[in-house]
Amino acid sequence: MDNEIMALMQLLSKKAYVTLKDIEHSANITRRQAMYRIDKVNDLLRLKQAEPIVIGATKELQVTAKAKQTIELLLSEMNLSKQYYMSKKERHIYMYIMLFMNREYVSLNDFIDCLDVSRSTVLMDLKELSQTLEEYGIRIHNNRKRGYYLVGSEMEIRRVMMKDVIYTLAEEQNAKVFDVLIDDFHLDIFDYSRLVITELAQRHNIRFVEDRLVEFIYIFIFLKARMQSGVNAEDELSSRIDLEAISSMKEYEFTVELLKNYKNTDLISETDIKYITSWILGISFGDIHEDTKDCVLISDIIGKIMMRFEYLSGAHYRNTEEIFIQLYSHFRPAYYRLLCKLPIFNPLCDKVREEYKELYQLVEETMKPFYVIFGEKIPEGEIAYLTLHFAGIYSDKKDFAIAKQKTALVICSNGIGSSAILYNELTRMFPELYFYPPLETSHVRDISEQVDIIFSTSYVTLDSQIHTPIIRVSPVMSMAERYQVMREVYMQMGSHFLKQPNVDVVMGIIAKYADIHEEQSLYNELITYFAHIDGQAQEEAALHLCEMVKPECICLQVEASDWEEAVRKAYKPMVAYGYITQGYVEETISSVRILGPYIVVTKSVALPHAKPEAGALAAALGICVLKTPIEFGNRDNDPVKYIFSLSAVDNQKHLCAMAELLEMFNTPKFFDMLEQAENSEEVMTFLSGKEEESDEF
Repeated sequence: MDNEIMALMQLLSKKAYVTLKDIEHSANITRRQAMYRIDKVNDLLRLKQAEPIVIGATKELQVTAKAKQTIELLLSEMNLSKQYYMSKKERHIYMYIMLFMNREYVSLNDFIDCLDVSRSTVLMDLKELSQTLEEYGIRIHNNRKRGYYLVGSEMEIRRVMMKDVIYTLAEEQNAKVFDVLIDDFHLDIFDYSRLVITELAQRHNIRFVEDRLVEFIYIFIFLKARMQSGVNAEDELSSRIDLEAISSMKEYEFTVELLKNYKNTDLISETDIKYITSWILGISFGDIHEDTKDCVLISDIIGKIMMRFEYLSGAHYRNTEEIFIQLYSHFRPAYYRLLCKLPIFNPLCDKVREEYKELYQLVEETMKPFYVIFGEKIPEGEIAYLTLHFAGIYSDKKDFAIAKQKTALVICSNGIGSSAILYNELTRMFPELYFYPPLETSHVRDISEQVDIIFSTSYVTLDSQIHTPIIRVSPVMSMAERYQVMREVYMQMGSHFLKQPNVDVVMGIIAKYADIHEEQSLYNELITYFAHIDGQAQEEAALHLCEMVKPECICLQVEASDWEEAVRKAYKPMVAYGYITQGYVEETISSVRILGPYIVVTKSVALPHAKPEAGALAAALGICVLKTPIEFGNRDNDPVKYIFSLSAVDNQKHLCAMAELLEMFNTPKFFDMLEQAENSEEVMTFLSGKEEESDEF
């Protein structure tokens, strides 16, 4: 039994009252990990015919007397035995990888012997596993004389194995089932593979995303076993990736050299060597400065993504080159993951969608035209990672002189995307701190500069001679988490170097009417509180669609002879009412002439706008419905019937409104209303109604 499960059982046997929060805090784990451990204990209880643990309304764990006795019995058995007890989920993973690695049939007795469970348990597990695999188009066939084997798309069969590894490591933080498989089938030792891969990566100058490396090692061990049995996916692969281009890359040379460190790899086909290479490409950082055959193709896609995001969001890039380089570094591996259907688990996905809802929607809409490249919808986890990158576009980060500032460093184990968003978030929270570029956890010992404070997403150990305070933070922080981080920073470093709201005045008022016993603590608390309120005020400042759209800038059934006249007429009331200057209009038209009709963002819809400095005077959105659709020169989305003219004064305030507008673009009733509306009041009534509906949910 793994130590984590034993620790939970010991906690349950000793304490009369235990909550989910207690488990999370005692083991420093997430809610999901706590639930996993409870499920595993319940599996053991069921095997002993004891009642499972039930979670009550207040998140307390309800354990019957018999269940507690059974837990104590199990603990005593475990102390006498080194046997690892698998949960049902782990048994399913074990059985699938058994089938995955064996080209030959696997008999019922093979399962019984390996798992050390009854015949009926194996048969039930096989039935449940078969049902799970159906959604991937994979079947477990049974030859009565010889046994069980997998049937289905080879790419999907591999994909399921990879998902098992990735999701188990990410959600449960437990690799024991894979270690047992390696021991039982005498596969390659994990530590040996890690050593070989790490050394070769350094030699070939390949930088892995830290959290992806462990996943890849287990996947590599199991995948190689299947490939050595003679199974390949040549037909499916050749139609998805440019095999010739891959063979010219350093990652291919890395893979060839890697396989030389193992026996019997001559049975692995050339196509599968390139498949392994695609995995390497999918977990390592891209470098725009490297001369690779895919550079032009991927750069072109990134350029189009950046342009489409800019036009959809109305947010403009402060440093286009820097953002392009960062996006290339992330998107190149994402490109190969999507192309080869390589799964990824993004632990930040739910949090990104919650904390950056509008931005996530904008990125999701941005990526829709690119579905055709990959043959399917882009997974939510990939969209969330892209959202992390685009979060930097509207960062309010400012530069300060190093000499006058305290210094800080961000250490992150989740790759570029999460480190970028955390870096941007912290620079906004603490503008008086100078932040050095983020580091990965593995490079923590490379710190050369004197740093006053370190923010880290994981537990790190510094040299004993370095006494820098370390504050652990979530890669994506909620408001409550921001509040806690602010408190800790102020307590660690004092508040004298930070912007001080009128705390001195408040302190003076308090001192008139009360005795202050902990003056510095009160001072720090007040600063934290004011910062918290300031953050809330910023959120409340975001404009909704019905606030952005100006009734006086709604024009219905407008006649125009060409795209330029249409844009000018759409902008005319915005100039007249002082939302934009005439120069803003000219800049927009000039941009279309130079860059092409990228303002046509979806079927029949144009979204013209320019940078704020071109003459945006106030945040506003105008709506123009053309009487007759007009060709703008956009092959995919012409002719244009609706023009939404945007004026944005910064990169933040209008994003909520733009996300709501994109939702409208996917609502046929919206365009029906625009066609039938006789005046601006009808349009505003519709928008206000939609706003109320969205608030209800």
